[in-house]
Amino acid sequence: MKQWMNSIRRSQYYRKSSLTALIVNLIFMESLLFVIGYLWFVYRTGNPLLSLLLTLLILTLLTMAFVMQQGKSFRKKKAEIRRQTGRDFLAEELKQLNSDEFKWQVTRLLMNLEGVSDIREQESFLETCLHGRKTAIGIYHDSFDEEVPPRRLADFLNQARVEGFPQAVFVASGSYSDSCRTMVEKKSSIRVQLLDLNDLLDKMEQVGMFPDEKTIDTLIDRAVSNRRQKLKAVKNEMVAPKRIRTYLGYSLFFYVLSRFFPTLSLYYVLVSLVFLFLALLACFLWAKNKKRAKTGEQLLDPPVSETHQGS
Repeated sequence: MKQWMNSIRRSQYYRKSSLTALIVNLIFMESLLFVIGYLWFVYRTGNPLLSLLLTLLILTLLTMAFVMQQGKSFRKKKAEIRRQTGRDFLAEELKQLNSDEFKWQVTRLLMNLEGVSDIREQESFLETCLHGRKTAIGIYHDSFDEEVPPRRLADFLNQARVEGFPQAVFVASGSYSDSCRTMVEKKSSIRVQLLDLNDLLDKMEQVGMFPDEKTIDTLIDRAVSNRRQKLKAVKNEMVAPKRIRTYLGYSLFFYVLSRFFPTLSLYYVLVSLVFLFLALLACFLWAKNKKRAKTGEQLLDPPVSETHQGS
């Protein structure tokens, strides 16, 4: 039962809209189309039975097309949300690493990439053979999710050029400014590729360094729970005891307006009733919670002393 409920909640999370609202809208549109289609076919054919059959046939085909389109859209949204959830989790994990741990993750990535062999650690960068060519791998992880200092990139490129590397790759946990990209374009003596955080996540996803399906399910369930807690907090705030006087004040205010503006009287009365309903609801929930607090057993409270009268 719990797994079934989790599956439903995940589906609602992927859809980002209420399934009930979708079904209600579909029923409304089909009812409208049925009436219009049936009347049109009766007008054109003059045969009620034939018109009914034709209308039902067309509605069935339209419904099937709509359901197929919604299913395709749902699967696309689901795949994208799960992928983004995995990327966010992986980015958060990388954020917790220090410089040495981040370098090890980059080394793991290189070992899983096709065409990479013979990885050696130099003093300030990694050296490897990429598709048969000697390659320098620079790594920057000092300021996570921030722009790489141009000076840091320039020092790496100068060192790579001096040591005779024909190509170089610079991997950063942040992003690159326009000045960094312009600098790379001017280094015509060697081929340079810049990998920012998004590029790094793409490569890690490509080689399978990604959370498994079970982990992503857990992350989705956590996101669903957090969203439900936020919605619950909003609902509790709307019906908090401190709102009772506010709702009653607004109810009285709109009722008074209804007396002064007869043309809008119905509108103001309806608004007044809405605020009155919210006030009564808040009052009811406050009384219910107060009663529950009195009857509930509080283990940490000191026991109430009973007074016994002597005979």
